[in-house]
Amino acid sequence: MQTFAVIDFETTGLRAGANRIIEVGAVLVRAGEVVATFDELMDPGVRIPSFITSLTGISNAMVRGRPRPEAVMPRLREFLGDHVCIAHNASFDRRFFAAEMELAGQGHQRAFLCSMLLARRLVPDAGCHRLGELVRHLGLAVPAGLKAHRALADALMTVALWRRLMADLRARLPGREPDAGLLATLSRTPRAAVAARLAAMA
Repeated sequence: MQTFAVIDFETTGLRAGANRIIEVGAVLVRAGEVVATFDELMDPGVRIPSFITSLTGISNAMVRGRPRPEAVMPRLREFLGDHVCIAHNASFDRRFFAAEMELAGQGHQRAFLCSMLLARRLVPDAGCHRLGELVRHLGLAVPAGLKAHRALADALMTVALWRRLMADLRARLPGREPDAGLLATLSRTPRAAVAARLAAMA
């Protein structure tokens, strides 16, 4: 039974390496169910810009005295094991994952799948494919008591989205379990060719 790791980073900016992570949320999902979570605030060693605090609610005071990213990344790597990672806009999270693992002296070769790329192909009628907009468009449950743009909340919303995408795929591919290879192939398929690709897979 395949286990996926869903991951989300909050950061001081958009440039991996130049900017740093301030929070990570990660969730292990087996057979569609959450089996473990990892949630940690970090002190990036630099001031958090005011626009990041406005977006996430994470202030300089909140991270003061928290562990540095270099101390957290080895524990995150242990939590993730060798599982494939899923992230919404995975190219962003993959870059920060690699940069921070490098700074921590950790290996960082890992497969990532992108829920945003997959949603663009399986939910073409959504006007916007940002995570919050997809959650609203599909009527998915928002984690109670958690705030959007916090890492664990966004990871759990990505889990809900991923469950819905997998259910849609299973309905379109009866008797076939979507594995990492199939999902990677679909994510690279031009949107106009998705229906034909799925028909050929069925």
